[in-house]
Amino acid sequence: MPTTPRHPSIDTGWQQLEKFVDQLHQLTRKPIARADFYRQLLDGSVSTLAAVGGAIWLPAAQGGMELCYHINFDQLIEPEDSIAKTAHQELLQFARGSDAPQLIPPRSGSKEAIKNPTDAVLLLGAVPAKAGGMPPIIVELFMRSGSSPATERGWQEYLDTICHVAADFHTFDELRALQAEHGLHKQSLELLRRIHRSPDLKQTAFEIANEGRRFVDGDRLSVVRRHGKKWQLVSASGVDRVEARGDTTRQLEQLATRIASWDEPLDYNGMVSDELPSELTELLEHYIDHSQARRIVAVPLTLNTMERDSSHTRQKHRLPEWVLIAELFSTQSKEFSCQRVVELAALCEPALRQSTWLDRFPLRTTLRWADRWDRWTKSWGLTRRRFITGAVVALILALIGVQTDFEIEAPATLVPTVERDVFASTNGTLQKVEVQHGIEVQEGDVLAVLEDLGLDLEFERVQGEIATVRKRLEAIAVARTDRQAREEEPTGRLPLSAEAQQLEKQLASLLKQHEILKTQQDALILRSPIAGKIITLDAQNLLRARPVERGQVLFTVANISAGWQLKVDVSQDCIGHVLEAQRKTQPAKLPVRFRLTGEIDQTFHGYLESVSATTVHADRDLESDPRAVQAIVHVDEERLPAARPGMSAQVRFACGRRSLGYVWLHDIWNTVYSWWVF
Repeated sequence: MPTTPRHPSIDTGWQQLEKFVDQLHQLTRKPIARADFYRQLLDGSVSTLAAVGGAIWLPAAQGGMELCYHINFDQLIEPEDSIAKTAHQELLQFARGSDAPQLIPPRSGSKEAIKNPTDAVLLLGAVPAKAGGMPPIIVELFMRSGSSPATERGWQEYLDTICHVAADFHTFDELRALQAEHGLHKQSLELLRRIHRSPDLKQTAFEIANEGRRFVDGDRLSVVRRHGKKWQLVSASGVDRVEARGDTTRQLEQLATRIASWDEPLDYNGMVSDELPSELTELLEHYIDHSQARRIVAVPLTLNTMERDSSHTRQKHRLPEWVLIAELFSTQSKEFSCQRVVELAALCEPALRQSTWLDRFPLRTTLRWADRWDRWTKSWGLTRRRFITGAVVALILALIGVQTDFEIEAPATLVPTVERDVFASTNGTLQKVEVQHGIEVQEGDVLAVLEDLGLDLEFERVQGEIATVRKRLEAIAVARTDRQAREEEPTGRLPLSAEAQQLEKQLASLLKQHEILKTQQDALILRSPIAGKIITLDAQNLLRARPVERGQVLFTVANISAGWQLKVDVSQDCIGHVLEAQRKTQPAKLPVRFRLTGEIDQTFHGYLESVSATTVHADRDLESDPRAVQAIVHVDEERLPAARPGMSAQVRFACGRRSLGYVWLHDIWNTVYSWWVF
């Protein structure tokens, strides 16, 4: 039986439909927006079916359906025709409740039935609700009238296919949203794990800056902290160490100060907003010009600290303590948004609050050592743990139970037992220095000669006056032998006998002055008070032709063969132990052992001779506190091979026996005990 051949245009039309449906199927798997998908769906359907137009309808919030996208809809229904619009809305509600696409002829219907108020064939189909929560969407096509019933059935089958493809798009779109949400959830868990990994504040800020940048999909994330009244850049993504004096650091800190004062999230892309303060806007524009950022999102963060009130728990309002500043230098990021940075701030708040609290001293040091101890103990085995625990217990028992010698150590200076200082007898200048360092002198030997020009002039004046008085007395004696002089006394002058008496008194006074001045001149010659050795260093260069004052020490003479002693500076916190040991050893002397700096391999012995009743304080060390108490230690050995006057030594006083722990840790024990008691 012969068959009727199909027209080539029919095959071409079906190929176009199949090709468009395949393209639409591929489009369902691409991550595009719903509006873009339905726009391409409607454009392709109108073009493929040669329709008059079409529309995509979404449910309105106040009821009914609202237009999402259309082609030539205004040409079919006038915007002012309220009757037609109402009838069309009823038609959409009818199609919304139908399971299959509906074909409504033009100008059809009655008063009781649904009407088509247009001149086109309306083809309406509802997208099946395959994905949960998907809003009902109506696809409407405006077809040309006069087509055959078979063609109209083809339209209905095509629209049914298109609606199922749209349902697949919603399914894939929901799947992509769930995958994105799962990825965000996984990324959030990884972020929380990393920022809570370390209690250290700087390490936490470092993790927030680097991991948070990936979370917000930005180019740079900076973490700024309020430190007192100033703001400090703690960490920035991509750098291990922040340059505290850099221009970018300084500008970020200034920006954080203004944002914290505003206390609102900031999303700035270069567009001036009337809501922002003018100072903040100027600072943002200046920073964008410097950093070349296209977009800045900043979120101030206030740590949630709960304070207990008398009747209820309330949250105290506080100023922001942290500011997160995210920057975008390109336009390729799709996830970068102010909401993402706000979510990041909410995720980081517990970690920052905990790290800020743990950063306080001494919690920071304690936790650092506790963390190290935990890592050490985890690396040890059970046997090693038991061994170390036993060793620690044995050490504690040894520190408490083992008795050992308790000695107080103090610095000392070695000096001869017999030494004398030679002082300047008067103010003057050293004319001669007869000795030098290290030479032996005998008692009475001349050490130096002082020169006092004033004394010399006074001595010469007195000598001249004595000579003048004596000549006058001789003249009076000659005159009194002259008889004429005895018979005629000159008028207007004293008698010769009275003048002679006055001159004799003046002579006696001058002779006493001469004797005193002679004694003073003899005192200008400085002599050694004892036999010994000059221990003054570089006496020739230091003293020759130098002005000196009365009472100034010029030389020190020491009799080294007479023995040695130590001048010990005992600190005030240790002198109590020395005095207690001295009291217990009476009437015997408290034994002492010491080592000289020049002979550290040999130990010498002595005994405590006396303890100063007052503390000593060197003039050159007025800031040292507390002042030391000086003690004198007699050295048993008469001769020390390497001994030199002024040599340093370390002295140890034997203060009985105490526990090993007290001997090693008595300084700490005394400090803790003093703090606890007083």
